[in-house]
Amino acid sequence: MTDHTQQATRCHKAPEERRREILAAAAVVFADLGYRCTDMDRIAEQAGVGKGTVYRFFTNKETLFMATVEKAVDDLSEYVNSAVDPLEDPLEQLRLGISRYLAFFERNPGTVELFIQERSEFRRESKPMYFVYQDIHGEAWRERFRALVRQGRMRDISPELAQELFSDFLYGAVFSQRLSGDRPSRSDQTDQIVDILFHGILAPETTES
Repeated sequence: MTDHTQQATRCHKAPEERRREILAAAAVVFADLGYRCTDMDRIAEQAGVGKGTVYRFFTNKETLFMATVEKAVDDLSEYVNSAVDPLEDPLEQLRLGISRYLAFFERNPGTVELFIQERSEFRRESKPMYFVYQDIHGEAWRERFRALVRQGRMRDISPELAQELFSDFLYGAVFSQRLSGDRPSRSDQTDQIVDILFHGILAPETTES
């Protein structure tokens, strides 16, 4: 393909498609190099566009970085909720939600790096975007815990605390796996993780005969 043909192909891409390509490229570069060591030239090169094209969509590096983090959070939400929402059983929703959550980070390990960089570089600006997402979507998960209590399938404990602790456990699990570099895949351990979260670590009580 000639340079002229390549340029024509670029020009005919819809703006939203081009924006998605830039965000995908930015996610790779930011995760690889870190926020401070990344420049717009490198992202443009990764996306296969001119730097001016990147600036047409994003006014500066900070704007692009935050859009990249927001896209990662949106992708996580879509990946989990698109599978969970059609289900009716709250227990199956929780089970599948855990599985999809762990699988997402297995497939997108750089997302952890983006979350770390957001906290490190912009800690005084606002609440991290992941926790903004939790505030928005947490109620749906709390209601699933409430439904389990109403159905008598969960002990009468705080659904709000249960949801918060489940979330913190999973968030910590994917971070520790990524940062340690030598722990087994959490996605491969989904069944064991679900078992521990649902049943705890203690053996069922037995009655002496």
